[in-house]
Amino acid sequence: MSLQIIDANMLQKLKLSFFLLITVVITGCATPASQNAMSIGVADVPQRISSELKGQVNVRSVTGGKETNPIWISRVDNQGFKSALEQSLVAVGYKAQNGSTAKYQIDVTLNELEQPAFGLTFDVKSTVTYAVNGGSEGQKIFPITALGTAAMSDAFVGMERMRIANERSIKENIKQFLQKISSDYSK
Repeated sequence: MSLQIIDANMLQKLKLSFFLLITVVITGCATPASQNAMSIGVADVPQRISSELKGQVNVRSVTGGKETNPIWISRVDNQGFKSALEQSLVAVGYKAQNGSTAKYQIDVTLNELEQPAFGLTFDVKSTVTYAVNGGSEGQKIFPITALGTAAMSDAFVGMERMRIANERSIKENIKQFLQKISSDYSK
């Protein structure tokens, strides 16, 4: 009789393990946001470029990001965000050759990455504070909130849709920031 109970418990555990394995295979694993997908390209360069910022900007720090847990949900990590911002600064022509001698230092805080729990279309809202230090103005603060959307047509699997929405939100956030500083530092 005890052998039948063990067999029933073992069968229950096997069923649960099989269900979890199938779920992981169907849904895939969460991947972090790609720095290339979060960076602006030539088509996104602001119309107004600041001569004051050309070759004079360095990204000193990025905080507030979170590492992606492959079995949970896609996130944006600090290094990926920093690399995306640096690539974007290169695209605009603002990135300094030597970060330590740059006239302007940027400190970035990813305050919030608001992600939906479920849905067919994912809207991710990123709230970021950019602090630009240097120049005659001292420190200027730029709070930017941006939205990124990914639909079923972008990716069938929810984890991939979330990653795409994250990337689009951060890319739009960086784009708005670059437009704002290009305008504020134009002479």
